[in-house]
Amino acid sequence: MKKLFRVLIAFLFIPVLGLEAASAEEELFSLQLSPGMTLPLGQDAQYFTLGGGGTLLATLAVPGLQFLHFDAAADFSAVPVQVAKDKSYPNAMLEILSGSLGGGVRFPILTNLLIGAYARAGYFYGFTNFDVPNNTGSNGLFTIGAEIKYRLLPSLSLGIDAAYRSFFGLSNDMRLGLGVTYIFPVGSKGAGPQKKVNPQLELRDLSFNPVFPVFYKYFSDHPMGSIVLFNKGKIPIEKVTVKAFVNQYMDNPFLCKEIPFITGGGKETVDLFALFNDKVLGITENTKVQISITVESEMAGESYGNGLIESLRIYDRNAMTWEDDRRAAAFVSLKDPSVLRFSKNVSSDVKDRASKSINKNFLLALAFFETMRIYGLTYAVDPTSPFTELSVKKTSVDFLQFPNQTLDYKAGDCDDLSILYTALRESVGVTTAFLTTPGHIFVAVSLGMTPAEAKKQFAVADDFIFRDDMTWLPVEVTALGQGFLAAWQSGSNLWKEQEKAGQAHFTALQDAWRTYEPVGFDSEASTMTLPTADQVVSAYLKEVGRYIDRDLYPQTRALEKQIAADPRNLSLINKLGVLNGRYGLYDKAEEAFQRVLKIQDYQPALLNMGNLMSLKDNLPGALRYYQKALAKAPNDASVLLSLARTSYALGRFEETQRYFSGVQRLDAALAGRFAYLGMKGSEDTTRAAQAELSGEAILWGE
Repeated sequence: MKKLFRVLIAFLFIPVLGLEAASAEEELFSLQLSPGMTLPLGQDAQYFTLGGGGTLLATLAVPGLQFLHFDAAADFSAVPVQVAKDKSYPNAMLEILSGSLGGGVRFPILTNLLIGAYARAGYFYGFTNFDVPNNTGSNGLFTIGAEIKYRLLPSLSLGIDAAYRSFFGLSNDMRLGLGVTYIFPVGSKGAGPQKKVNPQLELRDLSFNPVFPVFYKYFSDHPMGSIVLFNKGKIPIEKVTVKAFVNQYMDNPFLCKEIPFITGGGKETVDLFALFNDKVLGITENTKVQISITVESEMAGESYGNGLIESLRIYDRNAMTWEDDRRAAAFVSLKDPSVLRFSKNVSSDVKDRASKSINKNFLLALAFFETMRIYGLTYAVDPTSPFTELSVKKTSVDFLQFPNQTLDYKAGDCDDLSILYTALRESVGVTTAFLTTPGHIFVAVSLGMTPAEAKKQFAVADDFIFRDDMTWLPVEVTALGQGFLAAWQSGSNLWKEQEKAGQAHFTALQDAWRTYEPVGFDSEASTMTLPTADQVVSAYLKEVGRYIDRDLYPQTRALEKQIAADPRNLSLINKLGVLNGRYGLYDKAEEAFQRVLKIQDYQPALLNMGNLMSLKDNLPGALRYYQKALAKAPNDASVLLSLARTSYALGRFEETQRYFSGVQRLDAALAGRFAYLGMKGSEDTTRAAQAELSGEAILWGE
């Protein structure tokens, strides 16, 4: 037993002494020493009592399939013999030497904790220490068992195992063992340098920043922590390289820094970086993992390797702090299958259902909002992590939902709903932004138009945000129960109020993604059941109707009063037609234009009749009206552009070039917006031209 104890102590100290060079990688080859006790089973209990022994086990894992392993075992057992004791043999023992081969499986259930099962078969030789006939013999054996192992260090595990053993023709027993395993760093990616430790180099002041899985791409060029390298001797340390590695969540060690030299008594602070893989997005509970810091160096012509292994806390995939408003952009997984299914279906359902003259980004913003509402999404404050508190406490950890989670849960906080809404918009190519005020976050949608264009098309342009010569539509996404128009008005009022107080912040998603890239994870089968196309279209058209009622009719009533006072004022009647045309009321628009043309061939009305023909997909008819308008005003760039666009859509490229050259001569800025007209027609550009002719890019004459 003394010899056995010495062997056990040696196995305990070998990996500790080699800790700095140890690996945090998977267990490919290991040796296990397992002392244990044996308990006879069944009738064998009449002949034998509790025994003991030890097993030396060599294990080889299958590369790439580390859960599967092959074993070779050598075992010694000593079992007291009860029958022999009755015959005055007080120290009678049955001793068994055996060897066996087999294999098994091991699976991790917690960090550094594994469970497994195995089976082995082999041959044994047994003998007694007292003189009786036939006191030796040999035969086959079979073992089946289970084990639990805990990884104390990268090179050291402790475990317990229980096994049933059958020595054919001799006995059956249950063996219980407590084992220590030394893991050899064979072929390990995360292995530290297999070199002697530099006695002058001291690794100190290791610290970590919070590691959130949603930012796993971020840490490749932003530090997750730091460490200080101190040269406590007098000889310079040269060619220093520092690498970091986290088992399972990194594919390879990451080079953090190369240092030419550290002078005697000098120190160097090194930022630690990591190229995590997407497995970190599978972390659903805060966990601790081992991080290995390895430092290679040279000194006085010799190579050295130092290492440090510490615990690193990784938060769950939904965790984040609000030190930077841009961080929420990482949750906007616009390529998630659930997001794409929602956005593509809604876009298809509402296409061409409302006026082609109303800004398409505005209409899609309305459609997505209304579909989210009838889908059943609700605003619900998370009592454990309310945005109103955690957005102020910048270092407190918040819980944010990914878009697919919000769609499955059908509920979310203001941040969750804003993330989902921006993901839906961005997934169909519409630029969005986060708007943050103290304790709140909501969304702005780009309309893809300049402030001047927005002021022409919308009667309530003051309710938009004008920024960098672009127009943005603010939406209070939590107002799902009130409808899109109310959400727009609430968002506009809140932005104006907080901007005036200097407390409103605008974060464009495209800008935020340069630092915090969007990520996503494979979710379980989605429970999402979208509203039917009829339900989507009905809700959409109802809200579009409310918008037209709110914005159009006050303007038309004011114009009609002016026309009643001056019935032959062609400019006023033409403006009434343009107003109806922009809101998709084409019959009323045509009625106004024809009323003008009965009085006079008024050039703006001729242009606008051409526009109506284009919106009704009557391109030859549009061409005739545009030509009449050109005859009245040969140097009108808007008329020339309309002729060029219509000719292009009809495939008349020579005429297109003639008209477009006139636009370039008269209005270079206008020509620049429609540069495709200067190119030879292709299938793609022709479709683009036809789409523009039927949309809000129509140039109305006023």
